[in-house]
Amino acid sequence: PGIMHGGLVATLADEVAAQHVTAAEGVVRLEQILAAPRVYSRSVTVVVNGLTSGTLAVFFGGSLMDVAIASLIGVMLGLLEIVTQRSTDQTRVFELIGAAFCSPTASGLPAAVDVSATLGTRAALVVLLPGMSRTVAMTELATRNLIAGTARLMSAVIVLLQLVVGVAVGSKLGAALVTVKLTEPTALPYWAQWVALIASALGVSIIVGAQRRAFGWILAASVVGYLGTGLGTKWLDEQMGVLVGAFLVGVMGNIFARLMERPAQVVHVPAVLLLVPGSMGFRGVSALLGRDTIGGVGTVFEMFVVAIAIVAGLLIANAVVSPRRSL
Repeated sequence: PGIMHGGLVATLADEVAAQHVTAAEGVVRLEQILAAPRVYSRSVTVVVNGLTSGTLAVFFGGSLMDVAIASLIGVMLGLLEIVTQRSTDQTRVFELIGAAFCSPTASGLPAAVDVSATLGTRAALVVLLPGMSRTVAMTELATRNLIAGTARLMSAVIVLLQLVVGVAVGSKLGAALVTVKLTEPTALPYWAQWVALIASALGVSIIVGAQRRAFGWILAASVVGYLGTGLGTKWLDEQMGVLVGAFLVGVMGNIFARLMERPAQVVHVPAVLLLVPGSMGFRGVSALLGRDTIGGVGTVFEMFVVAIAIVAGLLIANAVVSPRRSL
C-alpha cells in the first residue's frame, strides 16, 4: 500500500485507541483500506516511473540523450511491473527480471546513439533499489527494534543481490548482442538539476501514492533536503553531509504532521528517497561480485555510513521538533 493507505491506517489506529471505533470495526475498516483502489492509475504510474528515471539521470551527470534513454527504460520497467503483478510468484522475481531486462536494453540503445550504458542502467534501477527499506531498517536498529530491523535489513540485502545478479546476467546477454563502447557522459548545466529535483520529487510522490495536497510539502522538503545536503557536504564531508539534509527533511515532515494531523512519513518517505544512497550499495555489491574486494567493501561501508547519517538526521529532527506521534 502507498503512503495514502498508511495515513488512513494511522488515522484508524487513532480512532481505535480513542475508543471511537471498536477493535472489530477497526479490522473491517482496515481490510477496506487495504482493498481500496490505487491512488493513481497504472498508466499514470508507468509514465511517472519513466519521468523519475530520466530526472535521476541528470543527477548522475547524464546528457539529454542519457535522460531520454533512462526515461524509456523506466517506462519499460513500469510496464514490466504491471505484467509481473499477475501472480505472486512473478511479483517475487520482478527485481531480478527487471534488472536483467534493463541491462541489455541500456546496452543496446547506447550502442546506437553513442551515450553511456552504465548511466542509463543506474538511473533506471534507482526506483527498484531498496535504499528506503535499508534506511528504515537502520532506524529500527538504532531505536532498539532489533527483530524488525534485522528482518527488514536482510530483505533489502536480498533485493539488492537480486538486482546485481539480474544486471550481471543482462550485461552478458547485452555484450553477446551488441558491442558497447565506454562513453563519458556530458553533464547538463547546473540549473538542470533544479528542474530534475522538482520533477523527481513530484514523480516519487506519485509512485509512493501520496495525496495531491501533500505535494507542496514533499517538494519543499525535497528542496530543503537538497540544499541542506550540499551545505552539509561543505561543512563536514561527502558522506556525513547528508545528515544535515536528513535533519531538515525530518523537521519539515514533523511540522507537516503537527499542522495537518497526518503521519510525518507522508513527507519523509518521498523526500528521503532522494537522499538514500541506493546506487552506492549496487555499485559496492557489483564490485564484490567482480572480485574487486577492496573497492567493493569500501563502497558498501560508505553506503552504510551515509545510511546511518540519514538515520541520525531524522532522529535528531524528532528530538528537536517532535512529530504528532512516532510510527
